[in-house]
Amino acid sequence: MENAKTVKQSQVETRDIVHPSDVNAYNFVFGGHLTSLLDKAACIAACTHSRRKVTTVSIDNVRFFKPATVGTILTIKASVNRAFNTSMEIGVKVLGIDPQVSWQPQVICHAYMTFVALDENGRPTPIPSIIPETEDEIRRYEEAGIRREAKKKLATALENK
Repeated sequence: MENAKTVKQSQVETRDIVHPSDVNAYNFVFGGHLTSLLDKAACIAACTHSRRKVTTVSIDNVRFFKPATVGTILTIKASVNRAFNTSMEIGVKVLGIDPQVSWQPQVICHAYMTFVALDENGRPTPIPSIIPETEDEIRRYEEAGIRREAKKKLATALENK
C-alpha cells in the first residue's frame, strides 16, 4: 500500500454540455444522465487515489437543486472526502451555466459515492489514507466519518428488525 495522499492529488474536474437527447419531455436533464456523469467523475477520482481498479458500492444523498436545460454547460467536480481501509467516499458536485440566462454557475446537484479498490483477483484491497489540508477538506473528511457510522447503524437496525 502506498503512503497517504492529499485530496488535491486525485481531484477531478470535467465538463459536459446538455444535449437534446439528455433531457425529458419538460426539457430538464434526466437525473439518470447526471448520475452517470457523477459516477464517471467519482470513479476517476477513486481510481487516481487508489491506483487500482475500483467499483461503485453506493450512491448516497443524491440531491437535485436546479434543473439544467439544453445548452447548459456542466462542470462536474469530484474529490476523495475520506479513505478507509479498502473503500473511499467521494464527494461529487455538478455546477451549471446556462449561457442564455447567466454566466453565474448554479449548483445543479451533488452526491456522495462509495467506491472499493480491487486487487488483481477482484477482491477488496487496502488503499492509501487521505490527508485533508484545507478547512473545507477537513470538514468533508469528518462528515464522511459521520455518514459512514450512520450507514452502519442503519444497516444494523434493519438487520435486527
